[in-house]
Amino acid sequence: MADALLSASLQVLFYRLASAELINFIRAQKLSHELLTNFKRKLLVVHKALNDAEMKQFSDPLVKDWLVQVKDVVYHAEDLLDEIATDALRSQIEAADSQDSGTHQVWNWKKVSAWVKAPFASQSMESRVKGLISLLENIAQEKVELGLKEGEGEKLSPRSPSTSLVDESFVYGRNEIKEEMVKWLLSDKENATGNNIDVISIMGMGGSGKTTLAQLLYNHDRVKQHFHLKAWVCVSTEFFLIEEVTKSFLKEIGSETKSDDTLNLLQLNSKRA
Repeated sequence: MADALLSASLQVLFYRLASAELINFIRAQKLSHELLTNFKRKLLVVHKALNDAEMKQFSDPLVKDWLVQVKDVVYHAEDLLDEIATDALRSQIEAADSQDSGTHQVWNWKKVSAWVKAPFASQSMESRVKGLISLLENIAQEKVELGLKEGEGEKLSPRSPSTSLVDESFVYGRNEIKEEMVKWLLSDKENATGNNIDVISIMGMGGSGKTTLAQLLYNHDRVKQHFHLKAWVCVSTEFFLIEEVTKSFLKEIGSETKSDDTLNLLQLNSKRA
C-alpha cells in the first residue's frame, strides 16, 4: 500500500491538472499545453512505482530517499498550482476593476492587491514546469536503477513462523505488563459466562516484542497450571484459510486430522478436544 499522504496528494494533483480552471488559464496566457501534458505523463510514470517503493523503503534507504524526492516534486507542483489559482483570481479582479470606474471598485482593488500578487514576475510558469519535468526525469531514471516496479510491486518476503519457545534470559523490561496480562488470563473462569471466548489482543509496531510477550505468557508457570489445554498456532500475514488454522490448532493438542476434513468436522473435533 502506498504512503497514504503522498498517494492522496498525487490524486489531488492529477485532479487539479485536469481541471477546467487550469486549462482556461493556460489558454488565456497562451502557454504550452503540451508542456503540461508532458509533466502529467512524467508524474504518472513515477506514481505507478509508489506501491513498490513503499514496500522496499524499510529495507533500502536509497528507496526511502527516492520517496522523499517524489514528495518534494509534488509539494513544488502544489505550490505552482496554488500560485496559478491566485494569478487567475488577480486577473478576474483586474478585469472587473477595468469595467467599473467607480471609486468604490477602485478602493476595493487597492485593498485586495496588497495580498494578491502576480506570482510569475520573477520566474515564468513554463520555466518552473520545465524544472519540475527535469526533476521527474531524474527520479524516473533512479526508479529504473533502484529496480522499482510498476503496479502493486513485490510482496515482502513472508516472515518465518514463530514457535512458543523463548529464551527468557534475553528478555528485559516486560515483567509489569506480563504479570498484568497473566491476571487477565487467569480470571477467565470468574468473568466468562457460558461458552464465551475471551480474546486478548497484543498490538504494537513491528519489532516491539509482541510475539515475545505472547511466548512469555504461554510458558508462564501459573498459566500452565491454570489451563489443561494450550495450543500455539502462528497465523501468517498471507491469506490463511480458517480450515488450515483449525488443523494447526488440532495438531498442537495432539488430535488427528484428515486432508479431506470439512470445516464443520474440524470444528466438532476442536469442541470435543
